[in-house]
Amino acid sequence: MASIYPKNGILYLSWYDSAMGKSKNRSTKLKDSPANRKLLEKKKKVLEEEIEKSQNLRKQTGVKRNSIAFAFQHFLNNNSSKHPKTIKDYWRFYNKFKETFDIELPCATITKLSTENWINDIKRIPRAKNTIFGYYKQLNHFLNFLFEYNYILFFKINRDVKPKPEIKEKIVFDAKDLRKIFDGLKSKNAYLKTFVYLAFYTGLRSTELLSLTVDRINLDKMEMTYASPKRKTFRTVPIHKELEPILKARIAELKEGQLIGYNNVENLAQAFRKYRKELGMTTPYTPRTFRKTFITLARSYGMDATIVAELVGLEHTTTADRYYNQISMPVLAKELRKYKKPYQE
Repeated sequence: MASIYPKNGILYLSWYDSAMGKSKNRSTKLKDSPANRKLLEKKKKVLEEEIEKSQNLRKQTGVKRNSIAFAFQHFLNNNSSKHPKTIKDYWRFYNKFKETFDIELPCATITKLSTENWINDIKRIPRAKNTIFGYYKQLNHFLNFLFEYNYILFFKINRDVKPKPEIKEKIVFDAKDLRKIFDGLKSKNAYLKTFVYLAFYTGLRSTELLSLTVDRINLDKMEMTYASPKRKTFRTVPIHKELEPILKARIAELKEGQLIGYNNVENLAQAFRKYRKELGMTTPYTPRTFRKTFITLARSYGMDATIVAELVGLEHTTTADRYYNQISMPVLAKELRKYKKPYQE
């Protein structure tokens, strides 16, 4: 299992690492002599016992010897139904991970020590704390998968090594900036105008707004149905009266198809960021700010918390609301009428 051999007058230890699937050699830095060979025979015996113990443990636990690349593809296959943004997060982590780990080597290279070293390294890169935490979060998902499918033996990461997320201040639109945004829409294209009105008066996620199509808008009932990628379901919500003229004009123009013509959330965010800069705003508003503003304003107008959660598609916090409280469309519509701009036109 292990052997001793001389090289340039120095004794070396050689053994086969079954976990890595290759032979390893290590210099002992001892000169080749009968006394040193006798000393190394004892070390060789200890090493062979450790190798045998490790092999037995791997057999008992069923640990597989596959490459990191193979395991990651398996991980992606298992999570293929996740939201595209989540898949992008997985790839972002993996691209950073393989800067350190050779993905063609067996998963056995992912040890407690090598993983903690990687975490400590990414904590030193000049990126935002939440970006660093994002890498760590996806690492955790990948590690749990590796443990579950016996690619590697289980280990715990030292809590002092784990990065912490940064809790940022909640940013909502102030009345002055909101007025600027609406007033400036007169010269903008229909995509941006439709998005701003829908985002402000519904509080829905950008992905949900992009799913809206002409055939899912019912102006007779003042209801609209959208697809929620996050909740993996279709939901129907009332339409605010201020949206009626905007939607009528857009439907007359399009006749069919997607209401907001951006290809994806990234393009939408880029368009809004450009518009924000044109207006001279330095506050880092994003499309998500509309959702935060809707919830904040709705609560300030005295709208019921359960109804606000239902309107924006948030998960209910109580068992009663989640399983037993079915809120009717007229009740939702009545409560939505309280919502308005935080300034006088």
